[in-house]
Amino acid sequence: MANMHYQNYSEASGRFMNLRPDIPTKIGFGDMLFAMKKFIFDKTRAPKGKLPEVKPELLSSLDTGKKLKFVWFGHSTLLLNLDGQIILVDPVFSNSASPFVWMNRRYQPSVLSLEQLPPVDVIVISHNHYDHLDKKTIQFFKDQKTEFIVPLGVGRYLRSWNIRGSQITELDWDASYSLSGITYTAAPAHHFSGRGLFDYKKSLWASWIIRGQSEKVFYSGDSSYSDHFREIGQRFGPFDLAFIENGQYDKRWPDSHMMPEQTLQAVIDLKAQKFMPVHWGMFDLAFHRWSEPVERSSRIAQDRNITMLTPRLGEVVDTGILQGSVAWWESMEA
Repeated sequence: MANMHYQNYSEASGRFMNLRPDIPTKIGFGDMLFAMKKFIFDKTRAPKGKLPEVKPELLSSLDTGKKLKFVWFGHSTLLLNLDGQIILVDPVFSNSASPFVWMNRRYQPSVLSLEQLPPVDVIVISHNHYDHLDKKTIQFFKDQKTEFIVPLGVGRYLRSWNIRGSQITELDWDASYSLSGITYTAAPAHHFSGRGLFDYKKSLWASWIIRGQSEKVFYSGDSSYSDHFREIGQRFGPFDLAFIENGQYDKRWPDSHMMPEQTLQAVIDLKAQKFMPVHWGMFDLAFHRWSEPVERSSRIAQDRNITMLTPRLGEVVDTGILQGSVAWWESMEA
């Protein structure tokens, strides 16, 4: 990135920055060792059984229609059909969201395999963390016509995994790329990047605005709460649907993820008509119970009269014929 004058890039350090100053982490070395031990050996936070899922016939059930359709595969992996364009967001189909296969294991296999997906037109990546950028999943598409839309600096990972440069579009915050009538705009998030010891903040992280012919969708990626949600809502809102991170939080890492109360405030700031919580329901990356994020958020959403979507894994959601959300996670805690 040398000699490039991006708004949130420091040539001196060679790293990207957040819009507001970072809050110093509250995790010391002893806390890190404790956390690693709990992540590896403590399984009490995981579901007691297999999460309910639906195995759809995607080629028929995702057929183009007037309204957005989407499928949630757990955590932040989403498949969208917007105006007939098939969009895959932060796809992770591997069994682990970690450089080590024995860490950060999935609760259960993906409801569908990569081979069972319909042809994917676009893959959108928010940042390079392992639970959002999965090498094996990306390599599945190396010989296909799929286009990749990613934040600055993420393209080098894809190219190293044999994705052709002609397939990759890298965007800075506030930059846009249009494809077949749909516009993708990279927007700020307050987070960080890094997959190893030497690439901390050397690629950008982003939220995404996806604008179709009649509907507008927001995807938060990973982000702590900040003024950028309100600014995005003022500039680009209202949104028909917002997918907002809601999980893997802790007060000791306030710069990484939002608490449930902040998630709902972000929805309000964005002027979203409805939202779906993501970043939960497949990986155990924090100390809270697996269902705590959605439990807390659903109570707040009900109190504030905010429409919250909570589909089961693999369930095709047609936003044109929305029905009331079912608290399916409650049966898992019985």
